[in-house]
Amino acid sequence: MVTSSTTAASDDEGGDELLAFADEGAPASAIPGETRWKVLAIDDDPDFQRSMAFSLRHFASREGGIELLQAYNTAEAAAILARERDIAVLLLDVVMESDDAGLRLVRSVRETMGNAEVRIVLVTGAPGVAPMKDVMAGYDINDYWTKSELSVDRLYTLLVANIRAYQHLTSVSRARRGLQMIVESSNTLVASRTLGEFSSRILREIAQLIGVPPEGMICVEQRGEYDPMPQVQIISAAGRFSPAIDHHLEELGEPAIEAAIRRCLSERGHIALSDCRVLFFPSSLASANYAAYLSTPRPLDDTEEELLRVFTVNIRSGLHNVALVSRLDEMAFQDPLLGIANRNALERSLEDLYNVRCKSGSCPGSCYTPGYVLFLLDIDEFSTVNLTLGFEQGNRQLREVSRRLRAGLSPTLLISRLHDDIFAILGPASEVTEERINHLLGLHGGDGPPQFVSIGSARLDLTQFRGTPADAIVVASLLLKTAKRRGFSQHEDYVPGLETATAERYRLAMALRDALGRDEIRIALQPQVEMATGRLTGAEALARWTLPDGETVSPGLFIPLAEATGLIVTLGERVMRLAARAAVQMAAHGLAGVRVAVNVSTIQFARESLLQDFLRILGEEGASPRQIEIEITESLAMQDTQSIQLRLEAFRAQGFEIAIDDFGTGFSSLSYLRRLPIDRLKIDQAFVAEIGTVPDDCAIADMVIQVARRMGMGVVAEGVETPDQVDWLRHRNCLDAQGYHYGRPMPLEDLLRWQTART
Repeated sequence: MVTSSTTAASDDEGGDELLAFADEGAPASAIPGETRWKVLAIDDDPDFQRSMAFSLRHFASREGGIELLQAYNTAEAAAILARERDIAVLLLDVVMESDDAGLRLVRSVRETMGNAEVRIVLVTGAPGVAPMKDVMAGYDINDYWTKSELSVDRLYTLLVANIRAYQHLTSVSRARRGLQMIVESSNTLVASRTLGEFSSRILREIAQLIGVPPEGMICVEQRGEYDPMPQVQIISAAGRFSPAIDHHLEELGEPAIEAAIRRCLSERGHIALSDCRVLFFPSSLASANYAAYLSTPRPLDDTEEELLRVFTVNIRSGLHNVALVSRLDEMAFQDPLLGIANRNALERSLEDLYNVRCKSGSCPGSCYTPGYVLFLLDIDEFSTVNLTLGFEQGNRQLREVSRRLRAGLSPTLLISRLHDDIFAILGPASEVTEERINHLLGLHGGDGPPQFVSIGSARLDLTQFRGTPADAIVVASLLLKTAKRRGFSQHEDYVPGLETATAERYRLAMALRDALGRDEIRIALQPQVEMATGRLTGAEALARWTLPDGETVSPGLFIPLAEATGLIVTLGERVMRLAARAAVQMAAHGLAGVRVAVNVSTIQFARESLLQDFLRILGEEGASPRQIEIEITESLAMQDTQSIQLRLEAFRAQGFEIAIDDFGTGFSSLSYLRRLPIDRLKIDQAFVAEIGTVPDDCAIADMVIQVARRMGMGVVAEGVETPDQVDWLRHRNCLDAQGYHYGRPMPLEDLLRWQTART
């Protein structure tokens, strides 16, 4: 093969003479920057090839020069065509190694290689072998000349015409391929969910569209364009600029590139420089201005410029849609106050860690990627800060927690805000520990003073957890509540099987709700007796629950459950109704002076309508408030003495008697007794049980009796089980007792028989 480059000829060169033989020598050098069109001459005649090279050594046209490639047989030609995909013109002889070798090469170029753009000019010295009419009709050939007809001028003319035709065809073909790429890229871009993903795909598609390497491409976002100094952030980059993603533009370290991008954003339009293009996408299409910087190591031709323009117009609607989706995604998965992930994002991340086998129920062990934990933290007394110092101070605390966690933990960890002051951290167990979190927040010698007193925290090891992602958040929240109930600076770790207990607790709560709806809750009455005479003075109404299968549920289990679920209000009303019925029936059996004591929980007592609800129930059952005693705990009485005093006085005004249950187990402050309308104190059974085991002057029961006597109150001792306890209490002027020594809790019918048997 021979390669020859040609340059511009002087005006007096050329002519109508036939092709002349070329002198041996080096080809002329190319003019820098000139377009070079490749022409392949295929002929087995060395003399013709030399004359061809000589005649074209100074070829020049408006389209540029040529690079002459030469082959002496079809095998050489096929190899060149396979290697050089941008040959513009073939000058092809018909007869070479065989009579139809040239024609077979034509068919191979068009059909096998699929090259429809290259212009084929048949130049033959034996026209009889390949008649023009037959060849032009049977083959995709663009021109036909015999060697005897081919002068230099004619050769120049046919090359210029065919180069122009090739240029037009390739432009059309490139435009068609480019438009097809734009259509295909639009489909690809539509699949993007985030602006970062969308912009990254834009850079790849543009690089492919105009045929430049994606090495020097950057996409930036400008928010707050009307601010004095709007921030420009790199949201996508390719090649050597990839590490700059998520950094500010000034951190790129490329002043020329930064200047070009800022100029584009300032002028709000595309700009074209000698070595780059910067495309502008206005905020009217999205929530911010965007610019894409493209390094162009070579000049772009008209077709590429037009394709680039069409591409930018075409993707604008896509940018608008992705920006909208991205904004919706941000609203759905980002906390608006702190700019960190929210509960939805945490659930999504947990789903990513959740083994797909577990979703089908076939996971034998842990369902999560090994080694991950879910850590929850809650600021102690956060609500107090909001109430006393204002919500802005509370928000400052939240921002400080978020800042310290993000600054001290790896970016690969998920930090989210579930709600209020509860934060969640999802990450490797080795990085998420109670000690490290406390250190980051400045609670145990960390950097900077804490902005709050302390935190409560909980840690759920997902490796030991079998539940779903939603279950994981619920169980972690229960752990956190357990820690918070114990006081300040408390932490709770997950114990395997907790979710089973939680499920059982939920099942029991649902059963309790149904039992209340079907009136399956009953009461047992434990007698209260005047120890000196044995006379029945009262009875405490105690809730009892028996399941349909006959199994009884302990009050120590279902009453706290009722309080935790809010069912205590319904349960309390049920007990009051049954107590009222019992009081009416006892009165009918000659026990009109016997009061029935009903315990009222803190949650019940907080209801403004409690007194009216109780009066309504008593009225419906035909009972009087004077037949009912309201029992409250000492801790309830101490919560807000003034408010409790007003509430109790309202009950007393209606005729209810008031007792303090379990006296001495709460705050043990006696000043409130002077103000509250209390009729009697109940000595807790724990203090009764110690009678005889501690010195008399150390017995708390004795202290309670003395306090009650000095306050003019009655006393009921609970849990009395032995005659010695009875004697001890009577000797100290405790009048009434309640306990197994006199009688266990029993149904009303049994209580009436018990009373009859004693009289």
